[in-house]
Amino acid sequence: MTPREIMRAATGAANEAAPLLWTHLRRAAEEAGGRTAVVHGAARLSYADLAARAEALAAALLAAGVKAGDVVSYQLPNGIEAILVALAALRIGAVANPVIPIYRRKEVSFIVGQARPAIVFASASYRGFAHARMMVELAGKSATVVSCGGPRDGAVALEDFLSPHLGSHAAAPDAHPDADALLLYTSGTEGDPKGVRHSQRNLVFEARSVIAATDVSADDPIFIASPLTHITGFMYGSILSVVLRTRLCLMDGWTAEAAADMIHAEGCTWTAGATPFLQGLLDPRLAGRIATLKKFRCGGADVPPKLIREAQARGMRAMRTYGCSEHPTISGGVSDDPEKAATTDGRVHPANAVRIVDLDDETVVLPHGRVGEIQSRGPEVFLGYRDSRLDAKAFTPDGWLRTGDIGTLDADGYVTVVGRRKDIIIRKGENISAKEVEDLVIEMPEIAQVAIVGVPDVERGEMMVAVCVPAPGAAPTLAALTAHLDRAGLARQKFPERLELVAELPMNAAGKIRKVDIRRQLAAETEKAPA
Repeated sequence: MTPREIMRAATGAANEAAPLLWTHLRRAAEEAGGRTAVVHGAARLSYADLAARAEALAAALLAAGVKAGDVVSYQLPNGIEAILVALAALRIGAVANPVIPIYRRKEVSFIVGQARPAIVFASASYRGFAHARMMVELAGKSATVVSCGGPRDGAVALEDFLSPHLGSHAAAPDAHPDADALLLYTSGTEGDPKGVRHSQRNLVFEARSVIAATDVSADDPIFIASPLTHITGFMYGSILSVVLRTRLCLMDGWTAEAAADMIHAEGCTWTAGATPFLQGLLDPRLAGRIATLKKFRCGGADVPPKLIREAQARGMRAMRTYGCSEHPTISGGVSDDPEKAATTDGRVHPANAVRIVDLDDETVVLPHGRVGEIQSRGPEVFLGYRDSRLDAKAFTPDGWLRTGDIGTLDADGYVTVVGRRKDIIIRKGENISAKEVEDLVIEMPEIAQVAIVGVPDVERGEMMVAVCVPAPGAAPTLAALTAHLDRAGLARQKFPERLELVAELPMNAAGKIRKVDIRRQLAAETEKAPA
């Protein structure tokens, strides 16, 4: 058996009921067709409208020669079009390939070259950039390019592509639940993106597990500002909301003020997003406009415990959650222990399993409380990478996913992530978790954001550098930082030796700090420094 087959046998995922998203959408349209499905700006679609429009787009895809197994790429902002493209692709058994809108020629050429889409949907113009024109240049010789919302630039206009099929039904059998349904390229913090493959069974099971873990119902309007082209936005915007039959309230771009306005107007009670989203919404000036927001799943980037505690103090059931593109939700959903919601990354979801293995010998499974690499398995673990040569590194011989994260598992089943294998600083032979130091540094009121990185050093092996964004009007010093860590009781061996103040930290689309860019910049500065 392959590692993937071992995993599926261990989790029993093959018995999951209603594994197709379209089963849920059809039932929602038939049984609750008048219920609002999506809100975006002034546009509102009922479940009946959503199903009909997605069915028409699926018929248009078939007419264009797209068939089961073909890749349907789309580089679109948050909006109804992005959801319709994903649903239409899944309807005919094609593979949805969302591409993050901030990507440009370098990233997109890599994705298009590897994914080889049969058709591409792209914005004619979004934030001043002509995505459709770029797609025509990169994919136009091998794929149809559909332009959404403006000049064609050599592409087919969306209205011309779709209008002949309005009211039509897609003449295609239902997709196979275990076939490829999603090809998502990781917006990684290190190296090139990887094409992650998921099936509809994976995706629907993931939605069900999150629904159960956070006690969310069809009467909980969901607010989503995370990009629909990222795993968080895709899962909660294109999948979970349909399975749940709730109202999805979409926002494109992010400002805390606009988010609070939408949450207030729609009575949103549930959301998920990265740390900056929660930080923004906790602005005291917005308190009256987010009063309905009762649940916030925070993940995708490091989550300081004080942030969760602050949200809890405001009456919000905030919780940390842990997952990745390859295994979207490994743990989260704490409801019975507010302190663990702040200090851990949640309890392992019931259908998942986690083990902690020795960093030097993964055949050694460590006891509770010991720090090692986190390995996971479960029914929503991905099928493998588009480049299958990467699979052997992703899975152990006995079918566990190597997450690359370092952490612990306690006796009650709570996971705590302390860093990445690549985020351990080795100074004078001692392993130091960057996250442990970051969680303490961010407690300083003078510091708004922090990244602790290691840079090569002849004497130490690596020198610890604290790269910080100061709070408005503040001017933190290394002496003040050291005094703060000393008062917190941190071992002196873990104190940063250098402080760099910057206006902003480089981020990827998920809100994760790109430490690879920080290390590269610091290394370049070191090389330029006089001897």
